[in-house]
Amino acid sequence: MAEEKVKKTFSETRIYPVFFMIIITLIFVGILATFYHLTIQRVTEYRDLRLKETILLLFDLPTQNIEAEFSEFITKREKNNIQYYETVQDSILLGYCFPIRGKGLWGTIDALIVLSADLKNLLKLEIIDQNETPGLGGRITENWFKDQFQNKIIISDEIVQTFQLIPEEEKTASNQINQITGATASSKAVADMISRNVKVILAETGAKL
Repeated sequence: MAEEKVKKTFSETRIYPVFFMIIITLIFVGILATFYHLTIQRVTEYRDLRLKETILLLFDLPTQNIEAEFSEFITKREKNNIQYYETVQDSILLGYCFPIRGKGLWGTIDALIVLSADLKNLLKLEIIDQNETPGLGGRITENWFKDQFQNKIIISDEIVQTFQLIPEEEKTASNQINQITGATASSKAVADMISRNVKVILAETGAKL
């Protein structure tokens, strides 16, 4: 008499590990999706508040009550698909803040630039997001690097100016920027990003807002 085959339980079959992994994956995906939907509004609100605070700081305006002070001094506007922030204090136009974006060595660089009321001078630069190499290209967020762009002539005779990069330790002239040692590509990415975006702003607005 032939020996009867022992019936295997489902947990002993070859398909069980695959089925188990699918179930575990679905559970964790569900948890992550739920967490994302529960927090996305709070994260968005936080980012919006930090953006408003950064813009206020770029114009040296108070930030004790960010929402109230932003509403008082700053108006979000758009012209020919160019979004920007107009800043007025005591009926005086302080300038315009433009969100800009460019390609860095390892990813996208997002920044804010402040242009004077006549759009001819670059008043401030702030890097708000970047993926450059920590300790090298990531140094584009350091104040000494960003501060070099302050009060630079950016539009002259309706021509957008470009920046020449020189070694970090050398003394700069009016259109020169000290590059970060060991991070020439990231330094150039920031300089080029500014000029390229200002060219778009000039083309779309005709230097008039």
